[in-house]
Amino acid sequence: MVKMNFQRLLTLLAIASILVVAGSSGVRAAQEQGERVSEAQVKAAFLFNVVKFVQWPPSDLPSDTVVIGLVARDSFRRALEGLANGKTVNGRSIVVRELRDEEEARGCHIVFFDEASDGPRRSGILRQVRHGAVLTVGETTKFMTEGGLVRLYVEGDRLRFQIDPVGVQVVGLKVSAQLMSLAK
Repeated sequence: MVKMNFQRLLTLLAIASILVVAGSSGVRAAQEQGERVSEAQVKAAFLFNVVKFVQWPPSDLPSDTVVIGLVARDSFRRALEGLANGKTVNGRSIVVRELRDEEEARGCHIVFFDEASDGPRRSGILRQVRHGAVLTVGETTKFMTEGGLVRLYVEGDRLRFQIDPVGVQVVGLKVSAQLMSLAK
């Protein structure tokens, strides 16, 4: 598993001009105005930007859209929608969907579970997407042992994450060497 300091990642990405300039409702605008950025906004920025560093098999990713399914609170959904609204990543628009049932997860490229997501529901969705090229991201301590691929967690005042590089490979995704090289 790979651990990375999210602050370090953001700094390096900004210097390399990789981060998308978020709109007035985004994290960057809030920081420029001296506003406190919420945890939901930071996590949404991570999820929005991770699209740049993951490669899906061509048959699993249409040329114009990346679908992010959410099993999360409204505050996270609003933060992600604020970042994604009218923006593209690598020429693809980001579509945010709230997942109501397990079947809907099959049409997603990324599925995010917040720490309050229901265990049985989370397990069912993870089973649904287990053999597809879906990047699963979650916050619970057991998320990766349940089959999740990326775990976000807060340590002190920093957002960190772990990646299961073998699991990512097994489902047919490629995480950029650039992202992996930033890991501690």
